[in-house]
Parts: sequence; structure tokens; C-alpha cells
Amino acid sequence: MREAHLEAASRATGLVGYGTLDFIEPLDLMLADLVHEARLSRRGHLIAPYYIQQILRLRIVAAGAEARNRATLQTTATPGRMLNNGSDNAPDDGLDRGPDERPVFILGLPRTGSTLLHGLLALHPDLRAPTFWESHHFPGTRLHNVVARTLTRLQLFAVDKLAPTFRRIHSLAALAPHECVSIQGHAFRSMQFHVAFRLPTYNRWMMQACDWRPAYEWHQKYLSQIAPVETRWVLKAPGHMLGLAALLSVYPDAIFIQTHRQPREVIPSMASLTRSLRQMASKRHDMEEIGRDVQALWHKGLNDVMRSRSQDETLNARFLDVSYRELVEDQHTVLSRITGHLGIEDNRQWQEKIARFARKNPQGRHGRHHYRAEEFGLSDRGIDHAFEDYRTQYLVA
Repeated sequence: MREAHLEAASRATGLVGYGTLDFIEPLDLMLADLVHEARLSRRGHLIAPYYIQQILRLRIVAAGAEARNRATLQTTATPGRMLNNGSDNAPDDGLDRGPDERPVFILGLPRTGSTLLHGLLALHPDLRAPTFWESHHFPGTRLHNVVARTLTRLQLFAVDKLAPTFRRIHSLAALAPHECVSIQGHAFRSMQFHVAFRLPTYNRWMMQACDWRPAYEWHQKYLSQIAPVETRWVLKAPGHMLGLAALLSVYPDAIFIQTHRQPREVIPSMASLTRSLRQMASKRHDMEEIGRDVQALWHKGLNDVMRSRSQDETLNARFLDVSYRELVEDQHTVLSRITGHLGIEDNRQWQEKIARFARKNPQGRHGRHHYRAEEFGLSDRGIDHAFEDYRTQYLVA
């Protein structure tokens, strides 16, 4: 099954070689779950192979570009020299353009204002975020990029049609900043897969046995290929809580913003998001199973970060904590704290961009998101109890 997918991606691209093969184990787990556990609908049997092929084709193209860059380095024998990837804003001088040594990572529970914060920080002239289209199509020539953006818009249009409630929960756009789950997904290590499809064996492996380092090594290489001059990345994904040790091994100088909100306001919403996405490809849902899986995932993520921060004072000093309520009620104060933490200037150009962003993106513009915790076998009391340690440390006081 796996070989058929690899061969199909190679035929489609005319390329061979995926870089490292550390993605094979999670790919095999995913493919087995898609056959035996995912409860795919007729439409799902079309969507799932397309989804995997899209990732494999992107990976083989990106790995090929990296190999050509290495060959250019060896041929020219000029340290630090790299082939221009052809993206719109890539310089033409052939110099190596890697990520800044102090990237900014936003992590924490989903639904805590992290997407808003990511979007606002990406507007700052000193920061850059990967966009949705860049995360799903490897940048190339100017014409290639135009086509890729068009295809991305069509893909998002299809998601809106197949899962019409999704954009009320989480809005996506081709040119908007995008979280890191998709780039990690190129290594087949990402929480996005179990959200889109029912993959219980894969999910248990991800929670208990996954080595996240290959995902971050790929993440860094990929950003290095698309980075313009002197990039300082601002990156975001709640899933970074699951692989913090691996993240730090690849990005040892990373600094962090952790967003916080009452879990009872988050967990049912994420269960609803999972149901919304799975309806694109699944015949039926076990609502209580979705609720249990979502709660277990974020309980582990929060506990892992809390433990890491409590055990390492130096690491803890790199974190800035931001509450959802404070971000909503006093955005200016929060952003002032963040600029101080990141060592960037709160300038007029940025404030003008923020004002335009607020006018174009009013809260609730895609409609209200309706759900009930009880639909997923959840309750406020049960969630409060499960996350008592986290609430006590970061929210109750």
C-alpha cells in the first residue's frame, strides 16, 4: 500500500527521493488506520488518498530542491551558498537564507486567541509567518506560485462546501499566516491527521511513542527554503506542546508565547471542530470518543509544557504568558508586553496595519459557532477537575 503511494507521487512529479525516510513508520500507521479504523465514506475514499498524495508530492519536490542546493554548494565550493528557490521575495544573490536564530513560537491550548495573535504579529515588519499556500505548495517560479495560490483557494473553497461549519470555528485563507501543523505534516507527524480522520492507532503512537525531532528537522529545512532575507519567523501551533523537547533540540534559541483560557471553554469547541472536519470523509462518528480524545490530547500537551517549564528556570524565562481574556479586553497592553519580550519596536506602521486588519476581520464575521459539551460526553465540572493543576497555576489566581 505504501509503495503504491510512493510510486504514484514519484510518477506525478517525475522525481525520486524523499530525503530521509523517517516518515515511513507514521505513514504506514496512518494507511492501516484509513483501511481498518477510519470509517471512511464513499467521498472519504477519494479524499484520503488525495490528501496523502498531496503531502508526498510536496515532500519529494522539497527534498529535490534541497538536494539541488547541496549540489550547488559542492560545485561552487562557496561556504553558505544556496540556490534561489524562485519564490517571489527570494533574493537572487544565491546566499544561504536560513531562519533567524531567535524564532518566536506561539503555543498553548487552541481557541485561546493564538490565531489572532499570530496574525497580528505577522503584520510586524520585523517578523514573518508562513502562509497557508506556502505550507501546502513548495514555492517555485513566479508563475508556479500564482498557480499554487489559485489551487489553494480552490482547496479552501472545497473545504467550505464539504464542511460548512468549519470556518465559523477556524478561518483559513491562502495568503493568511498558517500554523505549523501542515509543515510538520510533511513528516507525517502532526495532530491534524487524527482531527481530519479517525486514526486511533496512529493517535496512540503520536501520544505515546512519537519521536518529534524529524518533524522539526523537516520544519527547519522547509522554512530555510522559503525564507527571504533576514527572516525572523513567528510560528504558531497548539501542537508544539506535544514536542517541546524536540523543538528545542532543533531551535535551541527559540522564545515562546503561551496563550491561556479556561479548558471548559476550549475542549468542547475543539471536539466540535473535529466533528466538523471528519464529516467530510467519515460515515459516522462516535461523539463521546471524540470528546475523550480531544481532552486527553490537550491534557497531555499542557502537562508536558508545565513539567518542562517547572524543571528548567532558564526555559521558563523564555515564556511570556498571555490570557485570552486579556487579549480580547486590552489588546494594546498585551502587544506592548509582547514587543518587550521579543525585543521589537511597537511602531506606527505596525499599528496602522493592525487597525486595517481589525476593520477587515471583525469577530464572528463567519457566523457563531454552536455546540454543547454534553454532545461529546463532556461537562464543565469534569473538564475543570481534569485540568485542575493547570487552572490553579495559570487561571484561577
